[in-house]
Amino acid sequence: MSKAPVNIETEDGSSAAAGAAGVGLLKKALQILDLFTEERPNWTQADLARETKLARSTLGRLVRFLSAAGYLMEQRGRYTLGFAAIDLGRRAQLQFDLVGLCQSLLEDLAQATAETVILTGYDEIHASVVCLAQIPSRQGGLRVFENIGTAYPLHSGATAKAVLAFLAQQQIDSILRGDLTGVNPATTMSADALRRQIEEVRTAGFVVTYEETYPGVVGIAVPVLTPRRQPLGSIAIAAPIQRMDQARIDAYAKLLVDVGRRSAARVAGDAKGGE
Repeated sequence: MSKAPVNIETEDGSSAAAGAAGVGLLKKALQILDLFTEERPNWTQADLARETKLARSTLGRLVRFLSAAGYLMEQRGRYTLGFAAIDLGRRAQLQFDLVGLCQSLLEDLAQATAETVILTGYDEIHASVVCLAQIPSRQGGLRVFENIGTAYPLHSGATAKAVLAFLAQQQIDSILRGDLTGVNPATTMSADALRRQIEEVRTAGFVVTYEETYPGVVGIAVPVLTPRRQPLGSIAIAAPIQRMDQARIDAYAKLLVDVGRRSAARVAGDAKGGE
């Protein structure tokens, strides 16, 4: 018996009910796609129905439509994101301007602290963070300077550990099984120690490191998170160790946590960044 053609479109007419139905179906389709995450990349139709609470008939039509359009791919009764979804994500990533999104936040932080402020982006392919932007310190004497494009492995330094702590557990495990060679003698090279630090960062919402990337430098950083709490990069303050007593570290950490919250709001689409 042939299957009915997949069609979830509504005719373009004056009927408000038809328009509302079309929007409703679109929301349901997006609800389905939103379930496919790094933690759970494949689903059966039965699992999708339980999670979305959609009628099996509606779910079946939507899954067939998304599969036909290339947004889902089925293999042995289990669905994953298809090539159309992957390509859409790639295009979105190319157009996403993290520097532009965070620039005014970096400027606010630099104005408040007079220390070097750094923005990094997460490079998943190379398991590292890359310096995307910096505002140099206005302090006299010793200052920290970072070159745009400098990359650091995810186990070394505040900017990197702020990202590492918020990756999916599978990614963390893979990184901790890999090469943990130190950038400097103070770099943490023990997987067990890194796991403890990751838990501390998740609890506090920020990370402080001492001389892990450069001798004599303290780094304090927070992640830039998506609505799913996945890291896109990090924002950090870097300063000479002699200027960073505990009171100043605590004050800068508080500023950074607020900046992290505002950056996440901007990533989620709030142009004012939670201000």
